[in-house]
Amino acid sequence: MLTNFPGGITSFGVPVMGGIGGIPFSGNYYFVDPAVGADGNEGTPEQPLATLYGALAKCTSGNNDVVILVSDGTTASTARLSLALAQAVSSSATTGALNWNKNATHLIGMCAPTRVGQRARIAPPTGTYTEATFNSLPFITVTGIGCLFMNLDIFHGFSTGANGMIAVHENGGRNAYVNVNIQGMGDAASAQGVASRSLKVSSSENTFNGCVIGLDTVTRTVANASIEFAGGTARNVFTKCILPFQTSAAGVLGILGTGAACIDRWQLFEDCTMINNIQSTSTQMTALATLPASAGGALLFKNPTMMGITEFGTDANSLGQIYVDGASVVAATSGIAVNPS
Repeated sequence: MLTNFPGGITSFGVPVMGGIGGIPFSGNYYFVDPAVGADGNEGTPEQPLATLYGALAKCTSGNNDVVILVSDGTTASTARLSLALAQAVSSSATTGALNWNKNATHLIGMCAPTRVGQRARIAPPTGTYTEATFNSLPFITVTGIGCLFMNLDIFHGFSTGANGMIAVHENGGRNAYVNVNIQGMGDAASAQGVASRSLKVSSSENTFNGCVIGLDTVTRTVANASIEFAGGTARNVFTKCILPFQTSAAGVLGILGTGAACIDRWQLFEDCTMINNIQSTSTQMTALATLPASAGGALLFKNPTMMGITEFGTDANSLGQIYVDGASVVAATSGIAVNPS
């Protein structure tokens, strides 16, 4: 027999939440249910908020507050980001972008923990809604430090997009992304823009665990990148991540470093899989990554798998800053990293 506790269960004042990995965050919990919520509510399970803007406004930086995005299993519960919704919470808002700017403030999706297309979903409005109306090339910017993002799908595509769209700009540092599907370049204009990205990393010591970065439902046509490292980023870890591609040009990139010393120290990709759908009309990619002459560090791939991608680096300069550890590497012993050149 099951017992229902309308107010939830707490242990020493901390809500018991089975869906957030057992981490006992001690701050306030705010529930967002876009299908039935209202931003005038308190944010309890019985009276959820309607938007992520409204929930973030209630959070206190450094307090380990938690925002729970509730899914009903369909797209009806998608958390929409738009200029109008942002202005409904803050009249001074000039963009629909979500700036996650509070330290130790966590966002957890309450849905089945699938790897692709989680139903705890963040996306623009449906129908005719353009990037120009949204008024920000980054969709979500994270400037908070020490935040956990978990069990979420982020789709970034408009009825009319633009070159330079970025689904998530990680600019805080020491944040963790667990089972997050970051789907950038979700419209034709952004997929055809050389400056577009799914993820831009401008901070250090972040962890991406079990994430899917990119999508393969819109064809990319130019040398844009799924992941960009910029600004002296150091010690970022990607574990068991998937990078999907659908391309019509060989120069499409998975990883791009921009500027001198863009990857200070190292970036680790462990047990990651890069899938270019060459069995589904996609064009073979020349290389996965390109780096400037002095990237300031190394890309280290441990046990990688690539399909539909010829080489790890675009040229000898890039290859000289990439190391690969795995049994399939030519002239290498398993467990010893070597330059794939």
